Amino acid sequence: MKDYTHLSMRERCLIAIFLDMDAKIVAIATRSGRHRSTIYREIKRNKQGSRYMPGIAHQLAGQRHPCPPSKLQLNSALNQYVLKGLKKGWSPEQISGRMKADKMNFFICHESIYRYIYKNKNLGLYKLLPKRKNKRISRSSQNPLKNRHQLARRNISLRPADVDSRSVLGHWEGDTIRFPHGQKTCVTTLVERKSRYVFLRRNKNKKSETVIDHILNLIKSSPKDIWGSLALDQGCEFMSFRKVERQTQCKVYFCDPRSPWQRGSNENMNGRLRRFLPKKFQIDKINQKTLDRIADRVNSTPRKCLNYQTPEEVMIQHWKS
Repeated sequence: MKDYTHLSMRERCLIAIFLDMDAKIVAIATRSGRHRSTIYREIKRNKQGSRYMPGIAHQLAGQRHPCPPSKLQLNSALNQYVLKGLKKGWSPEQISGRMKADKMNFFICHESIYRYIYKNKNLGLYKLLPKRKNKRISRSSQNPLKNRHQLARRNISLRPADVDSRSVLGHWEGDTIRFPHGQKTCVTTLVERKSRYVFLRRNKNKKSETVIDHILNLIKSSPKDIWGSLALDQGCEFMSFRKVERQTQCKVYFCDPRSPWQRGSNENMNGRLRRFLPKKFQIDKINQKTLDRIADRVNSTPRKCLNYQTPEEVMIQHWKS
């Protein structure tokens, strides 16, 4: 520890301020995953007087490293070709692919076309795109489960063999029923394979945290012996599935992409539920109690596949045994 007693009060105050600033920079570097020297250089390079202003720093960075002009700005023939293709209703990928197929003397990839369109929204070229959206949705937000190789280790084919025979109760299939017209609310359907017993859960939105939390609460409030496994599709709403496995004994498996028949019981049940929850239904106007009444009605209906017993009766027989 250095001794500063020989210094004046003013000099000691300046050193204290410097040390405090140094500690803050180290904390910023740690939280941002950067070296402290990077933070020091950023502040020294962009500070205005004695203050660092993020907005001004961003402008200065843009001036030091300006974005190069697009090919569409430099090549008028390329620009006209792309514009002509867009007016025909072609997608940027189709335009780019056609250039390569025709072996033209100019070329631009479809990503560059997209960047040009959305960077220059004032030109209104996005209106010529197939979906006519003025904002591009990132691929990561479209499919958070993009690392499908991780799901291969949880493929539905890895479930225990007795699941396919429906001889053991406790294996479930799950999905969500969605409704159009801008409604954020969706309904989770969970069907037990042997008894065809169904649970319905209302979700105020389609976020994975909301959907998985409702499934988790349901499992925790039910007898543990009826939750052995859960098979889901590869939808974004189930991306937080690890929370179920961490907090319960229920194992989660995923079907192959575009293979709804691998959850046949669940798909069949969703079709039956559309009688009570049609696609144009205003799901935002009903509550969980209404869904419970619908589930009770379905669970008390005889099924041919159960020798005309009801799902509720099969479930009760399991609990008694």
